Amino acid sequence: MKRRGVLAGSMAAFIPRLGRAQAFPDHPLRFVVPYVPGGSTDTSARIVADKLAQILGQPVVIENKAGGGTIIGTEYVAHSRPDGYTLLLSPAALIANAAFGVKVPYDIDKDLTPVTGLVDLAVLLAASNEAPFKSVAELIAYAKADPDRTIPYASAGVGSLTHLWGEFVKARTKLPLEHVGYKGSADALKDVMAGHVPLFSDVLVPTATSIRAGKVRGLAVATMERVALLPDVPTVGQAGLPGTECTIPFGVSVAAGTPSELVARLNAAFNEALADSIVRSKLIELGFLPVGGKPEAYREVTMREIAKWRQVIKDSNIPPPN
Repeated sequence: MKRRGVLAGSMAAFIPRLGRAQAFPDHPLRFVVPYVPGGSTDTSARIVADKLAQILGQPVVIENKAGGGTIIGTEYVAHSRPDGYTLLLSPAALIANAAFGVKVPYDIDKDLTPVTGLVDLAVLLAASNEAPFKSVAELIAYAKADPDRTIPYASAGVGSLTHLWGEFVKARTKLPLEHVGYKGSADALKDVMAGHVPLFSDVLVPTATSIRAGKVRGLAVATMERVALLPDVPTVGQAGLPGTECTIPFGVSVAAGTPSELVARLNAAFNEALADSIVRSKLIELGFLPVGGKPEAYREVTMREIAKWRQVIKDSNIPPPN
């Protein structure tokens, strides 16, 4: 009788949890994107959200909460009700901020629960058409020809992951690179196209468009395989920079305390959406690599990336961004 009572109690505890998962969702979800509308990251979220809505049977509404270098949108979700209805497109800035030890109004370990990896965005090395080199091999030869020479490279700004990647390449290759930080990729790209700075460390989108148009030259993509947007541009391994692979991860998170069965339901839905051939092709056309996977996998990627860039920051004595 005692065993039967214990069993009955455990079943009673299980049935509401199961019912909650089966009923979820019963009203629209909010997918918070901590960027302004219209950018490639925002577009990628909308592509996935449309399919997600079909799978879950409820609207998935994109809410753009830009500002504070993605801190505003991230804080909003971190402090939201942990019911699974408010999702965060987890930005790459989570990694950069944690690596630098930037003070933010949330703790990514204590206030956020990972759902899945969403997309990876490749990093690339591009060159001005005015630069005295047309390939990585020529860049290396150019550097060796004058040991006292420094070679400036532009990035989206001090402390950006593309800046950190440039310093990572510098440390691995001993190339005499000198960082020139800008307030965003657009300003940096303008100066590279004008020939004011010979090299550019940036993400694939939107620089790939300028490479395809012949406005700048693609030297290497920091992926293991060539990317569909730039099939003629070699990988870093093929170009002569092995070991410098780098992609920037974006994921999905919810507020900590969200019931595990709801996280599992969301994880399954996102994975189904990312496996859809139409969704995948649209994301790849934008320059993104669809990811998916278990929540633990995205957490592991995040922690590994934080540790990696924290070491680069320490080794290169990079000051925190203002």
